Amino acid sequence: MAEIIEFGKKARDLKSLQHADLRKRKIESLRKIFQCTRCMMKCTKCGVQLQSEDHAEAPRYATPYHFCSGCRGEYEEYRRRLEGGDPSEVDFYWHNDAWMEVWRTWLEHQRTLDLYRQSKEFLQLLREVEDLLGE
Repeated sequence: MAEIIEFGKKARDLKSLQHADLRKRKIESLRKIFQCTRCMMKCTKCGVQLQSEDHAEAPRYATPYHFCSGCRGEYEEYRRRLEGGDPSEVDFYWHNDAWMEVWRTWLEHQRTLDLYRQSKEFLQLLREVEDLLGE
């Protein structure tokens, strides 16, 4: 009889460990999404710490992302060229077609992350973690 009770205890302990692991994974997923990808104190593109002068001048193009002055300059160059700006007027020779593709795909990746954050499944995860933290 003692073996049956011990088996039940082991099953509960295992279930408790699995619950703790799932809880940890959910919280870590959210931490990465919010802390790492949407930090208001770092440049969204390169990750450098933003300085007060990075917010001083008004950007030429509106963007939902926080850029340092260097990345903002590159973004503005990217947008200027998208709008038909002359590629021969580029200040930096490395702003070539491959550079344009890097910006295009990076912006697409950011839009996809935004869509993911708005998905019903991600919002469900948010609610579940809020419930877990409230326990």
